Amino acid sequence: MAEEVVTKKPLFEVAAFAILTIIAFFLPFASYTYNGSGYTMSGLDFIIGKVVAGGKVTITTNIPMCLVIASILIILVTALLYGKISDKPGAGIITIMSIILVVCNIVIVTKLSTLFSGVKNVGISYGAILMVVAGLVIVVRGLNLLWKQKVVSTLDFMIVPGMLYFIINNYIPMFGITIAFKKIDYSLGIWNSPWVGLKNFQLLFAHSGSIFKSDAFIITRNTLLYNIVFIILGTIMGIIVGICLADIFSKTLQKFFQTSILLPQLISMVIVAYIVYALFSNESGMINKLLGDENAINFYAKERYWPFILTFVQVWKQVGYNAIIFLSSIVGIDHSIYEAARVDGASKWAQIKNITLPMLKPTIITLTLLQVGRIFYSDFGLFYQVPMNSGALYNVTNTIDTYVYRCLMVLNNISTASAASTYQAIVGFALVLTVNLIVRKADKENAMF
Repeated sequence: MAEEVVTKKPLFEVAAFAILTIIAFFLPFASYTYNGSGYTMSGLDFIIGKVVAGGKVTITTNIPMCLVIASILIILVTALLYGKISDKPGAGIITIMSIILVVCNIVIVTKLSTLFSGVKNVGISYGAILMVVAGLVIVVRGLNLLWKQKVVSTLDFMIVPGMLYFIINNYIPMFGITIAFKKIDYSLGIWNSPWVGLKNFQLLFAHSGSIFKSDAFIITRNTLLYNIVFIILGTIMGIIVGICLADIFSKTLQKFFQTSILLPQLISMVIVAYIVYALFSNESGMINKLLGDENAINFYAKERYWPFILTFVQVWKQVGYNAIIFLSSIVGIDHSIYEAARVDGASKWAQIKNITLPMLKPTIITLTLLQVGRIFYSDFGLFYQVPMNSGALYNVTNTIDTYVYRCLMVLNNISTASAASTYQAIVGFALVLTVNLIVRKADKENAMF
């Protein structure tokens, strides 16, 4: 018996909405008011360019609108030829192109106020709304086709909210990197501000006589060295405290100590700053009271004390969290191994050295890699709040994060702040790749990727 041949048909419904979107190009897309009269512009005007508002506004060829036209034409051709091409590529092309169509339309709409700067009552018209609605319908139809072809499943749709969050919160803001290469003029806006190339980075690396006096060197040195010390001491103290907690036989005492050492992690850095101030204040600090008025130290004007103070505060806050993580790994070790070691006469130190530490190796490597991933970031509260933003301490407390904050809030220099953030991201990314490469060569199983 001959197999029944299924004849695929063109997607006329998708083609119809694509044609509807093309028609929307010739309908009013944007509206504005000039000299008391209302005017409209079609989508076609954004492609061919137009001078409006008595020459005050010049609309040049709009790249997103060109992408919209290209995506619509591709959707139309794919829909009409759907019967002659494979299902999965055809559905994929329709879905991707429709998403591009919708996103580009949203970008155009959000930039209308910038394009029509100086013109009143700028808004969108029904042509733009019709175009977005038609695009969304095509997106839904494309996803439906992919679902029927089992390219996407119900679980894929469930991750859409999370994907949207990451796109909106993590990826779209990446376009702000352009600020690092511009001299921002608030009257012109970010997109229309003039480009200055690497000038903002030159200001960041500018130095008087020695590169070691540049802002970039100081903030990089402080950020790196502090974080290296925090990683080393935090890991060591976490392991020690975790082992001690694991050896407490009383469950009640174990829970009490776990809760006690975790409390500093939950305290706001603002409160920590005032605790530190109560210890080291010039007039009423406990340390100076113990030293007496003749031997009093002005801690908030002496740089040499603060690397130790900040390190102590950070380790004090983080040791409980690190200890709990290592404790959870220690609890997972088979106790029969320790029993066999005790039968063989192994001391407690021998058990730790030959059983506990080797078993903790994957946890140590993973935590270290995660911390190295943020080695170019610093705890803003620790370096800004705890030293009370003392200018005399900037040389040892200024990190990349505090530098960016001061550029924004004190100097009102958004361009240099963006340059510092870009430098932070690029160098931090390169450092993570380098460390992971080293770990991968030494122990491939414990590398992150």
